[in-house]
Amino acid sequence: GSVSLDAQGRLYAVERTCTEPLNALLPGCNDLTAVVQLLPERKVLAMTFANGAPLGRLNDLIADGKGGAYFTVGGAFYVNPAGVVSTVADQDIRSNGIMLSPDGRTLYVTNNTNVLAFDVRGDGTTANRRDFGPFDGDDGGDGMAGDWEGCLYVTANRGVHVLSPRGEHLGMIPTPRRPITIAFSG
Repeated sequence: GSVSLDAQGRLYAVERTCTEPLNALLPGCNDLTAVVQLLPERKVLAMTFANGAPLGRLNDLIADGKGGAYFTVGGAFYVNPAGVVSTVADQDIRSNGIMLSPDGRTLYVTNNTNVLAFDVRGDGTTANRRDFGPFDGDDGGDGMAGDWEGCLYVTANRGVHVLSPRGEHLGMIPTPRRPITIAFSG
């Protein structure tokens, strides 16, 4: 579903397993979804919430640089290096994309027509949920990437929206069809 690489070279992923539409057709496909570390060694961080419920069809994730990761699935959640899952937000949210600010102190989560922001504490938990920036009348907020200056680039139905580090809508990069993900390289 999504991958994220941290500065220490740890590669994380959300594994959708049988929740992918074509995989559901496989006989006996009943593997639980998971948040995993793939490199430098494979390690399952979480397959269930604290109450034992399965994670469901996972969307996106971002590594926190401390051995944990934030992920979305009907809300926003955090799994710490010990595998404990905590809730960032699961009420009044239609999440998908998730990103950290360059300094790791702010977590951003798409919420259909805008981006929400949360302060990140030292232990990875979050506080101070607030509206960060709008999609200028668009909806379907999906994938997200950030640049080193703190701007966010968020895919939605009409294209890629660019938000300043203060949440101001700077413009939209139109696309010929609905984009669902975005990344930078180099």
